[in-house]
Amino acid sequence: MELILHPKSEIDSRTKKLQSRMEDLTGAILFQSVDMLYFSGTAQEGLVYVPADPEAEPVVMVRKSLERAREESPLKVSPLRSLRNLKSDLEIPEGAKIGLELDVLPYNNYARVKRALGGAVFVDVSERIRMIRSVKSKFEIRLIKAAARILDAGIGSVPDHLREGMTEIELAAKVEAEMRILGHQGSLRFRRFNQELPMGHLMAGPNAAYPSFVASPTGGVGPSLLQPQGPGFRKIGRGEPILVDYGGVYNGYTADETRIFSIGRIPKKLEEAHMAALEVEKAVVDALRIGNSGREIFEISESRGEELGYSENLGGPVGAKCGFVGHGVGLEIDEMPVLGPVDHEILPNMTVAVEPKMIYPGIGVVGIEDTFLTTEKGPERLTRLPQGIWRV
Repeated sequence: MELILHPKSEIDSRTKKLQSRMEDLTGAILFQSVDMLYFSGTAQEGLVYVPADPEAEPVVMVRKSLERAREESPLKVSPLRSLRNLKSDLEIPEGAKIGLELDVLPYNNYARVKRALGGAVFVDVSERIRMIRSVKSKFEIRLIKAAARILDAGIGSVPDHLREGMTEIELAAKVEAEMRILGHQGSLRFRRFNQELPMGHLMAGPNAAYPSFVASPTGGVGPSLLQPQGPGFRKIGRGEPILVDYGGVYNGYTADETRIFSIGRIPKKLEEAHMAALEVEKAVVDALRIGNSGREIFEISESRGEELGYSENLGGPVGAKCGFVGHGVGLEIDEMPVLGPVDHEILPNMTVAVEPKMIYPGIGVVGIEDTFLTTEKGPERLTRLPQGIWRV
């Protein structure tokens, strides 16, 4: 399977969008590997400088691997030897106003750039970049749809592998192998500091409702104290819900999907809670319309959950709720828009994961997650597996 390069036309379009949002700046220097890929076509170690001048092309400088960056990027790539020479290398004038990704840039990097550029003024451009990235091109949508097909195949293979008494880790390994063979890159990108994810969360019974640090409705015991989330070594039993929640990634682009499985029948109250989660998803999807805000949609989900009698379980128990019912997906798993208490406007061609989940501490988790593409005609569901509980 060959790597898919980002076309020059794609890079040019992204660059123009950023330049149109930098009227107050001289330019932006981007270091984070995902932003670097987005604006240069390579994620090799280095930087990309995007001048505000719409007639100017980005400057790509790479420390390692220069050879590979030149193969991957459609732009000219120069060697990056030292940040001390940044001012002359990038031809940045005195008193420049420079954008940086201050949501993710380590302080040491910031200090080195500040020393190199002398009297420059620095501005956070993180939100501008993330809003640009939240609206997907046809090129990106094609890759996200391919990621959704990988997810459907991987999660859909659970009945082929699920056996009573096997561990969560064992089942996860088999499902993940199915997806790796189909092209899954094997990891997910998380932008938030100190947030990370394995390929997904596959947990059974009370383990699925076990809390952890990750910005997600679910946590899981995990395999270690340093990876305190996701599947652990607990054996899967009969009559308990098995949460299978994965991010599928194809050539860097992500889709997100959750389905619930069981060996035999789960308790009736959990079956009813699962049906309620489907009702909440329907309410969210009905509201996932161009011009609505993430805040409005989140409030609709909360109201529907309360109407159905699940306000104490939707998104987590009281005091430990995740605070959102959906999020953007793309090169990262935590992209904009957020369907939470923020005013992110829904625009055409956003890819959004909707995930109403009912959490029962000490018992388990039921619920759903699907990835949708926003369109003028309404949301299109990209993840296509049946949404009911899969009984094996």
